[in-house]
Amino acid sequence: MSLLTPILARITAPLAFLTRRRTARRLFAFALAEQESMLELRAAAARCPSPERRALYLRHALDEERHAATFAAHAADIRRSLGLPSWGHPRTGCEGLYERLGEAGFLAFVHRGEERGREQFETYRAHFERRGDAKLRALFHALIGDEKEHERYTRALLVEHAGGEPAARRWLWKMAAWEGFRVWRRAGQTLAQLVYAASMTVLYLTLLPFALLVRLTRPTPRGTWH
Repeated sequence: MSLLTPILARITAPLAFLTRRRTARRLFAFALAEQESMLELRAAAARCPSPERRALYLRHALDEERHAATFAAHAADIRRSLGLPSWGHPRTGCEGLYERLGEAGFLAFVHRGEERGREQFETYRAHFERRGDAKLRALFHALIGDEKEHERYTRALLVEHAGGEPAARRWLWKMAAWEGFRVWRRAGQTLAQLVYAASMTVLYLTLLPFALLVRLTRPTPRGTWH
């Protein structure tokens, strides 16, 4: 178990769930993540050569689809209570991670994600228990059992597929490094987009007075009828 995930979840929970509007946004973000996981698992099942593993991936995908619908429904309920429209069913894509990482890499990636998810859900369950919110406490409590089962079977498959516990641990470390690079790259892309938008705004505001001055001093000639 990682100590970092539950610590971060506990620190950020009061802000993430500060208002009902923020809570709805956070729950819908979970819905999108679960929906993406479902698509990745379906893609893995379509390419996996083993019927047994294929069946496990499809069963897992059904759980993720149910989780996505559950989170989206709770988010919609909260938004309706605020007089806001629902965001509807979560729609997202997938990266084709089974094909990109290979089966051992994919299993290590999924196992790490399920472990983080279980730790987060346990932390959020405790958060809502302290707040006396029985409905949201029950939401996270109901999903923890699924997360534990997903965590268990992916670790067992990884050990089997990698050829033993030491090899499985190496794959987990390798995926930890890959995920770190992936997060860094995504953060860099987001930062680049923000810098570009800010630069274009500054450039536009800087050039606007000159454009207005040119327009005043050199008005565009109008056409004439002959």
